[in-house]
Formats: sequence, C-alpha cells, structure tokens
Amino acid sequence: MKACVFFIFYFFVASLLAALFCYPLYLLFTEQTFLFERWVSRFALLFLILGLIPCIKYFKLSLKSLGHNASTYLYIKQMSIGFAVGLVILGLLIISLLALDIRLINPSATLSSSLLIKSLVAGLIIALIEETLFRGLFFKLTLKWHNAFTAIVVSSFFYAILHFIKPINHIDQNTLSIYSGGEVLINAFIGLMSMQISDLAALFAVGTLLALVRLKTNTLTFCIGLHASWVFLIKSSKQLTDNNPHSDWSFLTGHYDGIVGWLAFAWLMLLSLLYLMYITKHVKQSST
Repeated sequence: MKACVFFIFYFFVASLLAALFCYPLYLLFTEQTFLFERWVSRFALLFLILGLIPCIKYFKLSLKSLGHNASTYLYIKQMSIGFAVGLVILGLLIISLLALDIRLINPSATLSSSLLIKSLVAGLIIALIEETLFRGLFFKLTLKWHNAFTAIVVSSFFYAILHFIKPINHIDQNTLSIYSGGEVLINAFIGLMSMQISDLAALFAVGTLLALVRLKTNTLTFCIGLHASWVFLIKSSKQLTDNNPHSDWSFLTGHYDGIVGWLAFAWLMLLSLLYLMYITKHVKQSST
C-alpha cells in the first residue's frame, strides 16, 4: 500500500536524522544530567514536524488543505467546542474508572492552577503537532491515494504505534559515542515488542474517532480541541489519582498511562460507531 510505504519511509528518515544529529548537539549544548535518550526522541519529533515542509511542497499541499482552514474566530470557536466535548467524553471515562476503584483519588494531591495551566499548555502543543501530522498530512495523503476507510485506518494505526516507539533498555550515559543515537533508536523500535494489545487498541480507537471527526468536518480545529482536552484530563488525572492494582476491574486499563485500555477502547469505538452512523445518515439525506 502506497500510504504505508510512504509513512514508514517518513518515520525512518526522521529517526535516522535524529540519530545522526543528536550526539554532536548533545556534547555542545547539554549537561550530563540531561538524558541523551530524551534528546534523540525530541529530535525525532522535531524532524517529523520539519518533514511537513518538503512534503507540503512536493505533494502541492498547503496548511489549509491539511485542515488549518478556519478563520481566527472560527478556529477558536470550533477548537473550544471540541475541547468541551472532549472533556465530557474522557471525563465520563475517568469517572467510571473512579467508580470501579480502578483509580483512586490521591489524598495528598492538590488541584492547583499551576497543574491546570501546565496540563492545558501540554495538551494544546501535543494536539497541534499530532493532529497536523496524523489527521493532517497522513490523513490527507491516504485519502488522496486510496479512500476514506483506508485513510481512517492507516492514520489511526500510525498514530497508535508511534506512542510505543520508546527505549525499554537504556544506554550508559558515560559511554556515549557517535553511534549512540542509532543504539537508542534500535532500543526504541525493540520497545514495540513489549506493548500491550489493550494500549494499542485504545490509542487506535482514539485515532479512529479523531479521523472520523476530521472526515466529517473537513477541518482540524475540532480534532485539536478534542485531543487537547484528552491530554489535559489525562495529565491532570495522573497527578490527582493513583492506579489501584487490587481492583477487580484493573484489567480494563492498560500499562501506557493507567487510563486508556479496554474500557477506553470500548467507549471510544462505541462513540465512533454512533458518529459513523450519523455521518452516513447525513450523507444519505444530502443526496436525496
């Protein structure tokens, strides 16, 4: 499949560039207390983002065609709507986890403005980057080369799988060399072997719902709002609650962040199915 081959190549080039550039820059700018592996992962993300520029030019795309196509007023309005809906969607899931004692409120944790601001900023940044890449470039190209179903599946699969490309075996910080970047990348891809199917399924469901929203609205604004609210809630919840491994229902969450898992998969796939039915009904009504 053309889309899969291209995206694997895209990831490979970004990873290779990160491996090549990280070691000399690490020696130049960082203190030894800052993990080299974090440099590699951050640079891989940077090259994934920078890769948008040549791709947009080569495939004759634009930011508007990727989904950044709303006026400033509409952008803020639609993103805010998405954020509010996202709070309800994931909020209900988190309430369910608390009701089932899968997560327990941490009595020593405090809800501070600092926590909320940090979670919000992180959510907005992550959502803007990931939506531009996955529901923007990847979705657009797959839709152009194949069809809507393939665009949803492929963009969701690569979105999910990227979250598990991380080192599980750490290198010795005292024996770094020009080859260390490559070693980190090998360890990161080996990390895929340890991922849990429940985590992968849940993140695939996240990508599926976001891709359906992208397909229906033809814009990234709602997706960015949804995504940002989910990151915001997950980061806040992880600070305010703890996992309860003794719960009879603990299997409903995976190992990725203690929140997504089989319950999240079932909930998001149900919403995706309902939304797909709505889209299909709307298309039929428009054609009559």
